[in-house]
Amino acid sequence: MLDACRFESLKKRWLLIVVIGAFAAVFSVPAWAQPEIKDTLYFYNKTKLVGKLLKIRLGRAEFDATGIGIIKIKNNKISSIHAQSRNFRVETTDRRVFQGYLLRSPSPGKTVAYNILESEEILVEDISSLVYYGKTWKSRISGNVGVGYSFTKSSDIGRLNANGTFKYNTKNTQTQLQGDLIWTSDSLESQRERENLRLGFDYAFSSVWVVGGFVYYQRNLELGLQRRLQEGLGAGVKFPLNSNQLASVLTGIGVNQELNVEGEEQSNTEAILQVNYDLYSFEKPNITISFVESMYFSFVQKGRIRSDGDISLNWELISDFYLDLQFYYNFDNESPATGRPNTDFGVVAGITYKF
Repeated sequence: MLDACRFESLKKRWLLIVVIGAFAAVFSVPAWAQPEIKDTLYFYNKTKLVGKLLKIRLGRAEFDATGIGIIKIKNNKISSIHAQSRNFRVETTDRRVFQGYLLRSPSPGKTVAYNILESEEILVEDISSLVYYGKTWKSRISGNVGVGYSFTKSSDIGRLNANGTFKYNTKNTQTQLQGDLIWTSDSLESQRERENLRLGFDYAFSSVWVVGGFVYYQRNLELGLQRRLQEGLGAGVKFPLNSNQLASVLTGIGVNQELNVEGEEQSNTEAILQVNYDLYSFEKPNITISFVESMYFSFVQKGRIRSDGDISLNWELISDFYLDLQFYYNFDNESPATGRPNTDFGVVAGITYKF
């Protein structure tokens, strides 16, 4: 009798454990079994794409569509956006900043910027920038590399030009490594005519204000410059003109160390003023025009003024591959080496791959 009671008690206990286990299995779905959240782009022609929204940059959205891959779509083709796969930072052409999700709006051409505290309906075409920040360092990297080469038998001169930009983004910062070079060779010698390499770090307080620092290396044999190393700090303000245009002005101070081709060294401290302008056209043809003008005013060498200018045009030939045309202009009213010209300019062309 006692054994029977113990058996019944043990059976009830195991039955309770089984019921609790079944309840946990049904209502406590493990994280790996939860369905992945997808984003959706809605279009004016009543179609839609499902996948992951990667970014929006001055008039064009980059989207990883399920079963298709990464594609780029003009903002003016998008009726609305629903994106809750992660948090986004959204900047608009009227300098507003939103953090959170995007929800589909019933109004064509609009989306809802949403977070726990507030929500606001905004025009899709007014989004100048949208970024997310991945969990791995690889997902935060972007950039481009380009190369070009020319040779003429009559002069027996070959010319190689190369350039590249690598960016690492976090929520409020950007680290950028940017460089270019021109290398020439003839029947007698080969030499590196012109080199630029810049490592910069920027911190954005808002969609408008930014501060940062940089280290800059330059070489220009035409101006008599063997090597220049410059370290500096600065601040700037951005001006989103519309969804396809962006301008910015930066100012700061830099200290540099110069070595000319005659072996003479000197140090210099300069005030820096830089103007940037970008124009993006995503209609046919797909073209980007960028303008950068940097002015340097010496505190140490009275009256010395330097200028570095650059105008570049990128024309998309096929997806991610661009024809790159660049015009550069350098001026120094006191050339580092005696007997050298004060100006240098040129045009380079090549093919660029963006990633």
